[in-house]
Amino acid sequence: MKKFIAIILVYCVIFTVIPAVFCAYVDPYNVMHPLSMRDTGVEPNKNFIKMTYILENPDKFDSFVFGSSRVGNIHVENIPDEHCYNMTYSNGLPKEHLANIRTFVENGIVPKKIYLGVDSLSYTSDPSENLIGYRMSYEYLTENSFEFFKNYLDPAVVGRAAAEVMLKEKTKEKDNTKFYEYGWNSDYNRKTKYDFKNAEPSIGTVMRMDETLSEIAEIVKVCKENKIELVVFTNPMHHVTYKASLEKDYIEFLRRLAEVTPYYNFSGYNDITTDDKNFIDSSHYTAEVSDMLIECMCKDKRYETLYEQGFGWKVTQKNADEFIKLLKSQ
Repeated sequence: MKKFIAIILVYCVIFTVIPAVFCAYVDPYNVMHPLSMRDTGVEPNKNFIKMTYILENPDKFDSFVFGSSRVGNIHVENIPDEHCYNMTYSNGLPKEHLANIRTFVENGIVPKKIYLGVDSLSYTSDPSENLIGYRMSYEYLTENSFEFFKNYLDPAVVGRAAAEVMLKEKTKEKDNTKFYEYGWNSDYNRKTKYDFKNAEPSIGTVMRMDETLSEIAEIVKVCKENKIELVVFTNPMHHVTYKASLEKDYIEFLRRLAEVTPYYNFSGYNDITTDDKNFIDSSHYTAEVSDMLIECMCKDKRYETLYEQGFGWKVTQKNADEFIKLLKSQ
């Protein structure tokens, strides 16, 4: 009997413990050592890493930028009079931002200001699509330990990720200093090989406008209750993506958003969004463009020609009809 038990224990070690240790060591998504991220060749789980980092350093920043990867090139160090961190993560949605902000508040992290970037992706992307290795939210993983271990200690999951890396060209180890200090994705003068002549729109496949607006309204409520200044803005969208967004009732979303909260608008057809040089691809604008957003929101700068095209407007309930009329005239 003892021999049988010993054999069972050996098999348990071979088939459970050793694979789990291997997965934790490889850790392609960087969830096992979020405070010392490595370049594994796989996109890291930025939501989990950044939330862990902020919770471990609660007094380091006094403001945050929330949004999908589209806010990823906003250089927060250029925001005056604030020590801001960019919380950008892949396909980040208002539902996840709300959960993150609540977690901050529950843990005594009450920033003086939050910037929230939204666009058509905010209501055409299904949150369930984020239940994959590099997108799972901090709250989903901490509240569902089974899912955590299932996704990050499963040899099949880690094996697939490792296989993807082996098929890629090797890259040099990256410096993560900027990731932890600022949170943004790429610097100025970013070169792109994207084929804009054959650009495809970057937009989701569902319609959950009611839910998204409700989630944004809840963010407004949480910020108001905790005396956090909330600055909502729309991301500049490449004209191909913007055109597709119009077919997904984007103007209606903007009209209803004004009923929930004032916001700065940077979307629409304008000299920024119709010029390919201002984008890395059909989804992401450059760091140079992000500086223009900062100047409009934080320095009250107005680019007159662009303003006439709707870029930089602060939309409120009072001027929403005028603003919507402008967009429709385009």
